[in-house]
Amino acid sequence: MANLQAIAKQACNEAMRAGAQFADVGLSRGKSLSIELERGRIKSSDARWGSGCSVRAIINGAVGWSSAPGADLDAALQAARLAVELAEVADPDPDFRQLPGPASGPDVGPTADPRVAQLTIGDLVDFCLMNVESAQEVEPSVVVSGGASTGWDESVLVNSCGVDLYRESTSVNASVQAIIRRGDDVGSFYDYDVARFLEDFVPEGLGAKAAKEALSCLNARKIGSGVMTVVLGPLASPSLAGSVCYAAVAEEVQRSRSFLAGKLGQRIASEHVTLIDNPLIPRGLATSAFDGEGVPRKPLTIVESGVLRSYLHDTYTAGKAGVESTGHSTRGGISPTNVIPKLGTMTAAEIIAGVEDGLYLNDSFAYPNMVTGDLSTTVEFGFRIEGGKLTYPVKNTMFGANLLDMLMNLDAVSSDYREEPGRIMPTVRVHNVRVAGGA
Repeated sequence: MANLQAIAKQACNEAMRAGAQFADVGLSRGKSLSIELERGRIKSSDARWGSGCSVRAIINGAVGWSSAPGADLDAALQAARLAVELAEVADPDPDFRQLPGPASGPDVGPTADPRVAQLTIGDLVDFCLMNVESAQEVEPSVVVSGGASTGWDESVLVNSCGVDLYRESTSVNASVQAIIRRGDDVGSFYDYDVARFLEDFVPEGLGAKAAKEALSCLNARKIGSGVMTVVLGPLASPSLAGSVCYAAVAEEVQRSRSFLAGKLGQRIASEHVTLIDNPLIPRGLATSAFDGEGVPRKPLTIVESGVLRSYLHDTYTAGKAGVESTGHSTRGGISPTNVIPKLGTMTAAEIIAGVEDGLYLNDSFAYPNMVTGDLSTTVEFGFRIEGGKLTYPVKNTMFGANLLDMLMNLDAVSSDYREEPGRIMPTVRVHNVRVAGGA
């Protein structure tokens, strides 16, 4: 840690000596292990150590970025000098204000688990083969693919205004794709588990669950086209919430590349839609005390009872808009963190029971065109809803809509949900969606 911070400070000072008015330096290093599973066997394994540095220099609002694949002093100093050279030839930007200064951040607890950092290739192999076995217990003929990975990294951020931060992080995940064939009929399903801490990681049973879902996808039928109610399950609904949050990124809004441009303070969804971005959830997948520029993070209400309350800002877009940064910089971009939807009062089963004629999406809801909000996607894991019950899987089916129309027609969010660390994934119901079938 001390070595990285010392190098970052020297690089920042070098950029200032070379003529920068503001500068910041990010250094990181870490390791990753991964296993690829194909047709029930270990196809490949990979172990990597890596490090890198990036320097941003600013002169009269003009920005120069330079990066290098190493985190040693020579690479950092060279990147600092190059960043200044690039800023000198860039166009000045009067909308730039300044980089953030040091500030006390919230206590989010640890973001790294030593036990995850100590996982081995052998541990990942065990995760994978365990799920192959559990899938085969459900259906001996199942074909299982997927993999597992783990990683550890540490990073520092130093800027010319006094920011000096250190962060450590770990992650571990496993995924399973189960495919079952009956002659020409094919059923498949994908599932996963991901966490930062080993005790939050539950890969056991993923294979069995995916195999059971794949079995349920056999004997799919074509359906007719029409306007119907669509229910998004826990693996599909996060794409709906994510689409809203990424459309609320201020950079895209200010460049008129978002369907939420000009809609701040306006109703964009039904009263059932409330989205809170909370970067402070203990052990959350996107939890951190500071953003990529050193701004302290805090919870942010993006949509409240259907009304768009805030865009997501870094220091540049905030200065341009005359507001404070919301702490969503990723150092080179803007992104949401742990997005939490407000839950409703009905269970998922009750929501489905209220649909006479509709479609249930178990997974694979796609992102819309971010400029227009228009969406058209193939239904990969869908089921017909008839008389309040899931009756059969569907095939050759698509649906299309404008995301704002979907949000306005959303009339239910479930009280029960799937949970991953820092993620709440409920079931939601949307009326009046145009579905194109192949019947």
